[in-house]
Amino acid sequence: MATCAINPWAAGPSPLRSPWSQRRSAPFWVSLCCVPLLAASCVAPTTRAAAAMDAASTSEWQVVGTSAEGRPVRARTLGRGDQRDGRRVAVIAGIHGDETEGLQNLTALITLLAESDACVRLIEDVSPDGTARGTRHTASGVDPNRNWPAHNFTPDRSRGPAPLSEPEVAAVHDDLVRFAPELVVVLHSTKRGPFVNYDGPARALAERFASAARAPWRVVADMGYATPGSFGTWMGIDRGVPTLTVEFKRGDGADVTGPPLMRGLKAVLAAFLAGAAAPDEDKDEHERAHPPAPRVR
Repeated sequence: MATCAINPWAAGPSPLRSPWSQRRSAPFWVSLCCVPLLAASCVAPTTRAAAAMDAASTSEWQVVGTSAEGRPVRARTLGRGDQRDGRRVAVIAGIHGDETEGLQNLTALITLLAESDACVRLIEDVSPDGTARGTRHTASGVDPNRNWPAHNFTPDRSRGPAPLSEPEVAAVHDDLVRFAPELVVVLHSTKRGPFVNYDGPARALAERFASAARAPWRVVADMGYATPGSFGTWMGIDRGVPTLTVEFKRGDGADVTGPPLMRGLKAVLAAFLAGAAAPDEDKDEHERAHPPAPRVR
């Protein structure tokens, strides 16, 4: 199983004297010849550390597909757990291109998830084209959170002609089916945030997240509008996998969104690992409200 230990904190810069201020007595031609070498050695340590982190980070991401405009759709496996032991968690850092609050916490997420005893599959961004454009929709105008093979999917201009018509959504779908998570957390944002919504037998976990994240975080069981073809419907309702939709307040920076996200996610992971992911009463409530639907593979 792939694991990762990343230190997001680079060392502070060491002040370096200009090469022109050193060895002032050296002949001009010696100084001239040494400038390229000295310049190379004078790169700030923070820059070198950042470059090394970027290289390590890039090498640990897997490209699981490409978007309509050719951007990579990336995922990586983190944590100390074994994928075969059933303690599998998926975290989606971004799904709508105009909701980047989750992506702003990507480094902190990697650090937290790498230390978990679960096996975690981190999906970076379901809609990299939308993120590049700063729009909710993909390049073809489809909402990436309405293009899933849920039982309530219906064709529509904003949902696509068929489930998984968007290549980036199809790539993430296939990756998650292979990974077979037993808990999923998806990061969004809305002007009505912050709160956590849930699908499937996940009420107790949603309450744990909101409690650990602290006020003004709360649980919102019903979004108040229909969500045909949504990820939560497909994963949480149709497949019965506890699914949390974390809704930050739109526009908040990482200094505001990061601490409650880390507290909430840490509490949810602890409950999941303790076997409290879906108490019997949550399962019963889910089965009463949503009779089993044919599993979509």
